[in-house]
Amino acid sequence: MLSRHADSAFWIGRYIERAEATARMIDVHYHYGLESPLVGETLRWSSILAISDTEKKYRDRYKTLDERNIIHFFAFDQDNPSSIASSINFARENARSIRDAISSEMWQTVNKWYLGMRSWNVDTVLKVSPHSFFTWVKNESHLFQGITNRTLMMGETRDFHDAGRFLERADQSARILDVKYHDLLPSFTKQTAIADDEPIGVGGTVDDHGWLAVLKSVGAFEMFRKTYHEGVTAGRVAEFLILNPKFPASVRHSIGRVDGCLKRISSSNDSSPRNRAERSVGKLYQELNYMSADEIIGDGLHEFLDQVQNRCTEIGEDIRECYLRI
Repeated sequence: MLSRHADSAFWIGRYIERAEATARMIDVHYHYGLESPLVGETLRWSSILAISDTEKKYRDRYKTLDERNIIHFFAFDQDNPSSIASSINFARENARSIRDAISSEMWQTVNKWYLGMRSWNVDTVLKVSPHSFFTWVKNESHLFQGITNRTLMMGETRDFHDAGRFLERADQSARILDVKYHDLLPSFTKQTAIADDEPIGVGGTVDDHGWLAVLKSVGAFEMFRKTYHEGVTAGRVAEFLILNPKFPASVRHSIGRVDGCLKRISSSNDSSPRNRAERSVGKLYQELNYMSADEIIGDGLHEFLDQVQNRCTEIGEDIRECYLRI
């Protein structure tokens, strides 16, 4: 498979997932602020900028931190490479460059999504409702992913696409969880992480409603309730979104999917990694398999999530060096 084809397939997966994750992150924070009057607008939006590493870029270009500017920055700003509009545009351009390697339905879906973005702008979103727009973005992402699962042949194109998709998902799940942690700043201890007694943070007892919002933001609310009948604690949410092997948006499941994709690409049938990319992914996956939530929280949840994001970046670089350099 040509490196440029592999590169495009990989980044289609990443950009489609990124557009959905950004929509989820902004949507959940928007409604969390509306439903929690104690959360001020500055805290509500500053945490997103801090965790997404875009605060300096935002401050350089926008004078005030408010709803309109934040929505424009994350949804429509073409100069923000991680905005929804930029992600969809990049996904479309990559799909266009390998139309012969993907299904026509995939191309038609992402092209229609790109054209549909033209009917939206920040004023339209605020007039209609931000939730309606973000739901539309999520549904378009789900449509593309469903069509991909149904129409794209199993093989290297599919594996590079899925490697990008699940690597982005692992990174974004860690980011979304870290956003909530940044808001509440709980002081976790090893003894209270999974116990019935919730840890106490700077603002008092952990905000159950806030953690439920995190679960809803990644589509995990119902499955979490079916897994943990005892109720919601910050430790259980962290355990579910980081270590659950069966939930599709958990970090552990997502990294495991990347590991499987890379092994199929290299035709690796043994436990020894064939290259640096496999080694990086396999090492993180094995660590996640043998970790416990108590260990993660005892050593610092924010520090762990930050490390996961850094390692996802390193894995992406290793995949580029091994396969995608043109």
